[in-house]
Amino acid sequence: MTYQVLARKYRPQNFQEIVGQEHVVQALVNGIENDRLHHAFLFTGTRGVGKTTLARVLAKSLNCLEGISGNPCGVCQHCQEIKNGEFIDLIEVDAASRTGVDDTRSLLENVQYAPNKGKFKIYLIDEVHMFSKSSFNALLKTLEEPPEHVKFLLATTEPDKLPVTVLSRCLQFNLKRLTQKQIGDHLIHLLEKESVPYDDKAIQLISRVADGSMRDALSLMDQSLAFGAGKINFDEIRAMLGTVEQSHVEELLKFIQQNNHVGVVDKLEWFHDMSVDYLQLLEDMCSLLHEISLLQSLKKVVGGSNFELSELKALSQLVSVEQVQWYYQLVVVALEQLKFTPNKKVSFEMAVIRMLDFEQGTGAIQSAAPSNQGSTSALTQDKPVATASSQVEQAPVSNQYPTSNNNSSDSVVTPAIQEAEPRMTIDDKPQVQIDLSTLNNQAWAGVFGDLQLKGGSRELARHLEIIENKNNVITFAVDHSAEIFLNEKAQQSIRNSLLVEDSNYQLKFILKSEVNSLAQQANKALSEKEEMMQQVDPVVSDLQHQFDAKIIENKLGD
Repeated sequence: MTYQVLARKYRPQNFQEIVGQEHVVQALVNGIENDRLHHAFLFTGTRGVGKTTLARVLAKSLNCLEGISGNPCGVCQHCQEIKNGEFIDLIEVDAASRTGVDDTRSLLENVQYAPNKGKFKIYLIDEVHMFSKSSFNALLKTLEEPPEHVKFLLATTEPDKLPVTVLSRCLQFNLKRLTQKQIGDHLIHLLEKESVPYDDKAIQLISRVADGSMRDALSLMDQSLAFGAGKINFDEIRAMLGTVEQSHVEELLKFIQQNNHVGVVDKLEWFHDMSVDYLQLLEDMCSLLHEISLLQSLKKVVGGSNFELSELKALSQLVSVEQVQWYYQLVVVALEQLKFTPNKKVSFEMAVIRMLDFEQGTGAIQSAAPSNQGSTSALTQDKPVATASSQVEQAPVSNQYPTSNNNSSDSVVTPAIQEAEPRMTIDDKPQVQIDLSTLNNQAWAGVFGDLQLKGGSRELARHLEIIENKNNVITFAVDHSAEIFLNEKAQQSIRNSLLVEDSNYQLKFILKSEVNSLAQQANKALSEKEEMMQQVDPVVSDLQHQFDAKIIENKLGD
């Protein structure tokens, strides 16, 4: 007899056998039992979670010879024909191969005719998002008001590609990704049915690699049975998938944290010799750092751990909270850069180098001298810390790439156990007390530099001229070109920066066409500089002398 793959052999034949989609099963069964059947159902979700299976079981429930119920018998002629794909009133359509409007029209030509054998004529359209726009338009009217004997069952992995006009006509069910425990328990159940010896660690590995898809897990189990000659063994599956034991990822993280260059090099060479999947390595490192962070912050790994809890606890004590977050950002950057690097090995090794040589937020390279000893010698040295030459707060770590500056004597200091001085951010600057009684336009340039203004407020301040200051009222002239910035929020920011409320002063803003503002002064200075450069340019001077030429301002590009 021809071998049947596990995904087809053990496809669920009723609602009770479906794993991990209880919310959808409950809604469908209750609708059937209470005679509240919609005419169009849309099943969405990632690959291998049961969209088509649910649709076929629903078709059985509607056409079972024992009557419409939430528990089809599975043994009558109709149930057997649906199981074997031979039921004439179940029309299954692969939308990917029938995308044209003519295909859709021919499909709907027989909608008005009664079913041949069953109670309902059912159209099961898989990957419906592949339909063309014209095909969707041809389907709309029939989908909205089909004959009583017709039901539409649509399935897709990309519901965002469906027109809203289709979505609004369907009862939509979103199928969840399966958890590792759900996949693992189901695999164990099937292996016991097949009387196949298995390894618990192997089942955990298959469940993790399946990434929420039961079909992927069953396909991997088929492959594992073929590779292992009828048995499921962890070492053989790991070799087949090109993955490494999680202990190797844990050891690599320890070497990085201890600044043990020799250990890191040995581990990288071992990875190379084993021809491992570097994408999987990066994902494993990301998962390890995530679970360490959960343990550090929440004292518990939510949803079950992929790593040994004892090792996670040890690493959570060894690696600081800040280092975990920094390493995680570097690994995520490496994953994002995979599509730009020559190969996955390059991206992985560059991530390891960054984790070794750069400290969070400093942009400083560590000492190049490798540590040949264990954690004791490595921990006696602190990583170098760059001195802050600016008081401006740094951007978030996820948007930074660590860089070194070999030309600056301040960029790297000698490694030592010392505490870096706290950086002062813009918001931490003390506000300068300004004598508003003597404030005039000549003093405005100096005052402007001390104001803590950003964005539109700063632009408004650049386009102001103080035209009067008396009776505790300061009147500003605002350039018409800056009228867009003259809003209540910007005005209030200037009031707060000048502390006018504390000084019992008021500010008035008046629009004028000509204003001697800081912006105007800067533009004037720039124009004078350009004019001076043109006058000293020998080429321009020669042209003016030979051809009696004149320079026309602001004509370039007209």
